[in-house]
Amino acid sequence: GSVRSYATRGTQRDPGSDARVQVETLDGGNHLVTLTATNVTPPDRIGSGYTVYLVWVRTPTGQAQMERQLAYQPDQRTGRATITTPQRSFTLLVTAARAASATTPSAHLVLSQEIQL
Repeated sequence: GSVRSYATRGTQRDPGSDARVQVETLDGGNHLVTLTATNVTPPDRIGSGYTVYLVWVRTPTGQAQMERQLAYQPDQRTGRATITTPQRSFTLLVTAARAASATTPSAHLVLSQEIQL
């Protein structure tokens, strides 16, 4: 299928971070989203008690679904995640969280990318 790439800059919470987001349209209508982040500040420096980064898909209705934990390497300050979504229009969010079981994105948003397919 078609592949789109997005260059993503960090938010004010982590202005030094960047990411590459690749979206590939699969047979059957799903989209494979690959996020590769660099220069990401460790979560415990973003806020006290934060231990992980979580990747969310927020639809135009404002509903945010937690997709997976970012595979974060603190020594290299890199993170990677691969998700599959049927959504064609969504915002990919990466937020710091105190636990991987969080049900809503925290205010500690480090990366955000609007995707329109």
